[in-house]
Amino acid sequence: MTATQLRLDLIELIKRTEDIRRLKWMKSMLFDAPYSQEQVEDMIRVADLSDEDIAAGRTHSIDDVKSWMDEQKRKA
Repeated sequence: MTATQLRLDLIELIKRTEDIRRLKWMKSMLFDAPYSQEQVEDMIRVADLSDEDIAAGRTHSIDDVKSWMDEQKRKA
């Protein structure tokens, strides 16, 4: 993907987005966030891994996570 195509994709995404919270988040990520390029790349990598896990069905319910956390507290 070229930089030009990425810009066009982002513009289209912004045009279609009605969620004001999401738009504010996008703005803060682009202009306000004090993240280094390395941090941004790492966040993108983790998001990509999350998408892969979700697509593969490797997810847990909130109740599963709460039970696991309670169990960890008892072990501590």
